[in-house]
Amino acid sequence: MTRLITLLALCFSLLLSPLVVSKELYVVVNKQNPIAKITKQQLTDLYMGRSPYFPSGAAVLKLDAPGGSTLREEFYRELVSMSLPEVNAYWARLMFSGRATPPMQVANEQDMLKLISQNPNAIGYIPAGAMNEEVKVLFVISMAD
Repeated sequence: MTRLITLLALCFSLLLSPLVVSKELYVVVNKQNPIAKITKQQLTDLYMGRSPYFPSGAAVLKLDAPGGSTLREEFYRELVSMSLPEVNAYWARLMFSGRATPPMQVANEQDMLKLISQNPNAIGYIPAGAMNEEVKVLFVISMAD
């Protein structure tokens, strides 16, 4: 009987505990882009200005969500473990030294998808539910709430 009560108490506590919900961001490119996948390090090198080229050697047009958006905040937190103020300070230093230019900011995910679908060298990130047939996924960033 004690085991049954303990088991029921454990099950009840699991039901009341907060659920961990995973959501994903998709790093996407034009479906005509020859690259099939990208590593987290390669993606970091692109978005942190260390490389202006895809691993294939093609020039890249990096797209970023708007400055203070939650999407952008989640992307950089998961990719490079930096807050938006840290990312902005990083880019300010790089731009001042003339070593790199930051990704181009777009107004919203629809604009990002539109630019990617029109440019085979563009790369960006979107919530998983925003996919369309004009883009393909190179990398998935999973986040826990």
